[in-house]
Amino acid sequence: MRAWKLAAISFALVSATAGESAWAERPFLTTERAPTLDHGTSRIQVGLDAARFSSQTTRYTIKSELTSGLLTKLDFRVEAPYLFTTGAGGTHGEVGDVLLRPKLLLLEGREANPLYIATELVLKFPSCDEGSAAAAVTPSCTGEPDLGVLAIASKEFQPVTVHLNLGYTFVGNPPGQALDNVVNYSLAFEYDTVLPAIVVVTELTGATSRNPSAYDAPLDLLVGLTYGMNRRVVLDTSLALGLSSGSPDYTAALGMTYTF
Repeated sequence: MRAWKLAAISFALVSATAGESAWAERPFLTTERAPTLDHGTSRIQVGLDAARFSSQTTRYTIKSELTSGLLTKLDFRVEAPYLFTTGAGGTHGEVGDVLLRPKLLLLEGREANPLYIATELVLKFPSCDEGSAAAAVTPSCTGEPDLGVLAIASKEFQPVTVHLNLGYTFVGNPPGQALDNVVNYSLAFEYDTVLPAIVVVTELTGATSRNPSAYDAPLDLLVGLTYGMNRRVVLDTSLALGLSSGSPDYTAALGMTYTF
């Protein structure tokens, strides 16, 4: 049994940051939680993010995500963004890349050992226009599909829950370009406050650059909170600061999660 757990953890230690326009479970930039939705349960997440870049460009992202519990320990998420980019060239709106993300729970936590381990595939459909204004500040907007393998470990240390994500993205190469594959990582904490409805979150997330000659490796630090209005509705807000030139200067976000 111990050998199986070690193998699962090794597999789990196998998403990009805000500069890569990656998504995650709200309110994080890239971090995923390991537990999956129960069979027959669904969740809608919507939000608005504003990312400010040193080029004086601002990217607004309207996010919509639908997750469904397909089977026990298996859920499936579809993410569809719409991007508005403002800068010296005016304001431009366009559809971003659509992501499909099936997640499988490998190890379910128990009361004596509340450790959860999961793995997730991330398939990017290249719906974003690589020649658009958004592509200039979104390295993942290449016009080619990507395939990522993300793994997730979550453990509760009441009143704190810790999430570790590590992964690898196989990057599609546009004609005439040879982009690097990407290693992704993130570490996040959720702290249950004395107010039962409010949870404070922090996240450190980064990735290697898919195009080192054009973009530095991104690194971001996020602080935020969630407010549970009831057992179905959760509101969130966050602010992330870019710690490298490969990230936006800052990213501010508001969102809502509805579970049914």
